[in-house]
Amino acid sequence: MTTAEFQDLIRAARDPWIFLTRHVQTLDPERGVAHFPDWHYLHRLVGVACRERFLLVPKSRQMLVTWTMVALMVWRAMFRERGVLLFLSRNERCAEELLERARFILDHLPGYMRPRLSSNSKEEIAFRTLGSRLLSLPASPNGPRMYSPSSVFWDEMAFTPYDEPIWAALKPALDSGGRFVGVSSSGGANNLFARFVQGDRAAVGDRDSSLIPHPSSLFFVHRIHYSEHPERRNDRWKAQAALGLSQARWQQEQEISFESQSDQVYSEFDPQRHILGQDWGVRRDWEIFRAMDFGYRHPFVLWLQLTPENEVIVFDEWSEADRTTEELLQAVRNVDLVHGLTESDVTWTACDPAGAAAQDAGLSPVDLLRRAGMKLRYRSSRIAPGVERLKSALCDAAGRVHLRVAPRCRRLIADFARYRWAASGEEPLKDGQCDHSMDALRYFFVNLDSAREEMSIIPRLSGMRR
Repeated sequence: MTTAEFQDLIRAARDPWIFLTRHVQTLDPERGVAHFPDWHYLHRLVGVACRERFLLVPKSRQMLVTWTMVALMVWRAMFRERGVLLFLSRNERCAEELLERARFILDHLPGYMRPRLSSNSKEEIAFRTLGSRLLSLPASPNGPRMYSPSSVFWDEMAFTPYDEPIWAALKPALDSGGRFVGVSSSGGANNLFARFVQGDRAAVGDRDSSLIPHPSSLFFVHRIHYSEHPERRNDRWKAQAALGLSQARWQQEQEISFESQSDQVYSEFDPQRHILGQDWGVRRDWEIFRAMDFGYRHPFVLWLQLTPENEVIVFDEWSEADRTTEELLQAVRNVDLVHGLTESDVTWTACDPAGAAAQDAGLSPVDLLRRAGMKLRYRSSRIAPGVERLKSALCDAAGRVHLRVAPRCRRLIADFARYRWAASGEEPLKDGQCDHSMDALRYFFVNLDSAREEMSIIPRLSGMRR
C-alpha cells in the first residue's frame, strides 16, 4: 500500500460520506454501474443515520436510500463495529438482494481497501480479521431472536410480515446499545412502521410497554420526498412516474401518505364522475368488447366500448344464477341484438383463464364458446396488478378518469360500492356475489393491455432480418 493509498483509507474510515462518494459504486437498472452520487439529500441522510441511534426513514420510491443504507452498513463493518450487523427484509429474495448489494460494493472497492473475507454466502459476509459480519434475514417471527446485532437495517419495513414479533425480538438487543434504521415507502396505515412514524401510542398497543415504547420518545423520523431528488423536479418526470398508478397508490408510494384506506377496494369510484348521465349509444366505428366471468353459479358478462380518446365505456351487463354455458351464449346473443350487434362487430371477449379447463363433458366453456364463433382472449395474471390497473382507470395519479359506466349497468355500479378487501388486506374478498362483475372488468383491462403490448411489437418484428 502506498502512502497516498494509506491516507485515502484513513480519510474513508473517518468519514462515511467520503467512503460513499469516492469509493462506492451502485448498480442502476437503467444506467448500469454508477458512482454513488454526491447529492445533498443523501448527504443529509448519512449525517442523520450516523447521529441517531433509532431512525425511521419514510420515503418516496426509488430514491437510492436502500443503497445508501447498505453502503453505510458496509462502512460500519469495515471501520467501526464488531459483531453482527443485521439486514432485514420482507422475504428471502429481498434479504438475499440486500447482501448482494453489499457484495457488489465490496467487489468494486479499490484493491487496497477491499477487506479479506472468511465467509461469503447468500446469508452472510464475514470479515476475516475485523470481527464483524453482515447477516441478512427474511421476515420470520423469531428470526432475529438468536442474534445480538450491533446495527440493524430493516428495509421495506411497512411491507414486512410479522413486524411486531420481529420488533419484539430485536428490542432487547437494541436496548443494550445497538443502532436501528427502518426504511420504507408507505404501506398505508395498518402496519408497525406507519404507527411508529406517526407516533400513535394507541395504535401501537399496550401488549408489552417494555418491548413497544411510545414511538415519539424513541425514534427520529427523517422523511425523504421525491422533490429532493435533483433529477425529479419537473412535471415530465412526475407524469411519466404516475403512468398506471391510481391516485391512492401515488399518494402512498410517492407522496409518503399514511392515510388509512377503507376496506372498499375501489374507493376511487364516484357516482358523480363515473356514471354517465344517460345510457350509451353504441358507435360501430369504435371498438366494441365483451368481458365475462363464467362464475359457474353466477356468470357475469359486460359490454364495453373504447373511445378514440382511450376512454372505456361499460354500456351493458348480464347476470343470472345457475346458467349453463349454452344458456350464457344465448343470453349474450340476446343482449347483442338489443344493441344491433353481431359477433363480427366485437373485437374480442375477455374471459376467465379458468374457463379453458375441460369439464366432465370433455369440453371447456372456452371451447364451447369458440365453436360458436366467439373470439375469446384470456391471460393468466395475479389479482393485485389487475386491481391496481382498474383503480388507475377510475382515477389516475393526475386525477383523470378513463372509465365510465352507463346507468343501465345497475349491478356493476352496486358492486363497485360493495366490493371489499379480505381481512388479510392482500386481495379482495371472494364473496360469491359482487366479485364476479369485478373479475370480469379486471379481465378486460388485463387483456386490453396485453393486446396493446402485442401490437407494439408487430412493427419491430416486421422490419427485422432473419
